[in-house]
Amino acid sequence: MAWRIGVDIGGTFADFTALNTDTGDLRTLKVLTTPNAPGDDVAEGLKRLAAEGLEPRAVERFVHGTTVGVNTIIQRRGAPLALFTTDGFTDMLELARLRMPDPYSLFCERPEPLVPREHVFGIAERMDAEGNTLLAPGRESVAAALAAARAAGAQGIVVSFLHAWRNDAHERAVAAMIAEMAPGLFVFHGAEVWPAIREYERTTTAVLNAYVHPRIDAYLERVEGQLRAASIAAPLLLTTSAGGTMTARRGRRDCVGMLLSGTASGVVGAGVVAKAAGLGAVLTLDVGGTSADVALLIDGQPAFGTGHAIGDFPLAIPTVAVVSSGQGGGSIARIDAQGVLQVGPESAGSTPGPACFGRGGTRCTVTDAALLCGILGQGELGFGAIAPDRALSEKAIAPIAAALNTDAAHAAEGVLQVAISGMLVEIDKLLARAGMHASELTLMPFGGAGPMLGALLAETAGIRRVLVPPVPGTLCALGALAADLRRDTMRTALLPLEPAAWPVIAAGLAELAAEAEGALAEMGGAGTADTTLAADLRYRGQSFELTVPVGESLAALATAFHAAHDEAFGHSDPDAPVEVVSLRAVSRRAAPPLPFPVSPVTPHAEAPEKLVPLTLGGATRDAGLFRRAALPPGGRFQGPAIVTQSDCTVLVPPGWSAETDALGNLVMEHA
Repeated sequence: MAWRIGVDIGGTFADFTALNTDTGDLRTLKVLTTPNAPGDDVAEGLKRLAAEGLEPRAVERFVHGTTVGVNTIIQRRGAPLALFTTDGFTDMLELARLRMPDPYSLFCERPEPLVPREHVFGIAERMDAEGNTLLAPGRESVAAALAAARAAGAQGIVVSFLHAWRNDAHERAVAAMIAEMAPGLFVFHGAEVWPAIREYERTTTAVLNAYVHPRIDAYLERVEGQLRAASIAAPLLLTTSAGGTMTARRGRRDCVGMLLSGTASGVVGAGVVAKAAGLGAVLTLDVGGTSADVALLIDGQPAFGTGHAIGDFPLAIPTVAVVSSGQGGGSIARIDAQGVLQVGPESAGSTPGPACFGRGGTRCTVTDAALLCGILGQGELGFGAIAPDRALSEKAIAPIAAALNTDAAHAAEGVLQVAISGMLVEIDKLLARAGMHASELTLMPFGGAGPMLGALLAETAGIRRVLVPPVPGTLCALGALAADLRRDTMRTALLPLEPAAWPVIAAGLAELAAEAEGALAEMGGAGTADTTLAADLRYRGQSFELTVPVGESLAALATAFHAAHDEAFGHSDPDAPVEVVSLRAVSRRAAPPLPFPVSPVTPHAEAPEKLVPLTLGGATRDAGLFRRAALPPGGRFQGPAIVTQSDCTVLVPPGWSAETDALGNLVMEHA
């Protein structure tokens, strides 16, 4: 008997999915996270799974996704850093890009950099655009900057120099000096993290990597210790931002590679469910304790891209195209200085957690608001880990209700509406970029808080169909099980797409493919690796490029680029000179398939267990209460209704119907 385990650690709960590969038995579990003792939540979950029959020594694959990194950035709780740049370029983070985040907003401001301007120090060095040394960095300059960084309280140093994408010798030399002079400080250099051509994006990616490094490093060490203590010999694999996996050893340095770890796992899990259900265009909504994450799936496949924002900052590495906002189940509601109700991005997490958890939280969260509206509180939360206390939520929302001159129930509904509005902003941006309309989509909500808000968000966005998976609260853990072994590599080339450059391009791609396949071999596993090659191309003089697959010849690559440009922008110029900006290689090995049993469907009307009060739309009304485990395939009912299950609560608002399909999905449709 062998087991495979997928784990996802969110801001409030740790989710587990364990698959018995012999019987196909799939078990799920939720336990509260332990942010003050990272890894203890993993130990507790393994202990409870072992009590239910899991044999730790029989675990052959352990894949772990976490939102530790992205939550650290959203809440700005990372390590204090110093940045060493080329002298004369110390304003790089403040200048950023000319474009504003929202040019149509009168209140739009540039985000505060993660490294304050007074912690950015210039190093006397210079390299030209061809990678030739004009001025080598000296020890005196580095020592002076290091002394200033230490005086500022920096725990780590990021080194990012001009033109290091072409030649990172100066960055490596300065990093070595820092390691020698200050062995107590950790150091990263930009070209090591991701050798992208643009210095701002390369620098912000390196800063993000360093900002979360101490938390991720300590966290992974703790989790590995817990696995050893539990007698699990399988190596710790991590889900990556690109929806694949990597080893924990690599994750300690490649922190940005797992920034969207838990988020990408959810999208992968949603893709598996969407494929099994035969869905075309799907908008995923993953609402955890700290954030709400949305992504697009087409035929079960997520979109990938680079330059996606993590919080307020661009990330240059390839990622599953997920957009995050700070509205989760634990996001705190408040009245701002202008008297306006705001929700997030500050989160109560699991410690102290929402007020209703009774763990010391005193501020109203989205979870407290849902409890006061009557959505929650009709069944157990988190597999019985929480018994919500309504009185504590009423006490927490009292200051907000008084400021808004209303009662607790209506103030609570206002909190939910503001949270949904925050999510909707990011959804509108995502759909605009994709050129899609909400009416084309099916919304798939998951995570601990996604199903309770999913239909409300869908109605506001204009989406008419919602599909809730059988175990939505642990779908990210299921996605970790379904994640392919994958490694992405890239190199900036900046070469003309001409016959003379083709041997250099081909050699560069071969080296990247070998690097990706070598990293894949580190992860072990059986099966043949599939390696794909791509290049970032642009017409000479353009500022941005398109990624296209590489064929067997220069002519095939050029043809593919012209076709991609025509599809993206409505025109192309086959006679214009083309430039190769970057080369890419991706090596992957597919994960073993997951079982999806199909049950016979018998259409019938389902009667509620009882009626419970629900406050929505400014009025309190009766809603039918259903138990998810008691809903057979074909069972149909009308909203308003509340469906309870061990891992989450599903809200079916007025005007919506719901029916269980052959796969156990709960499908809701607007009238």
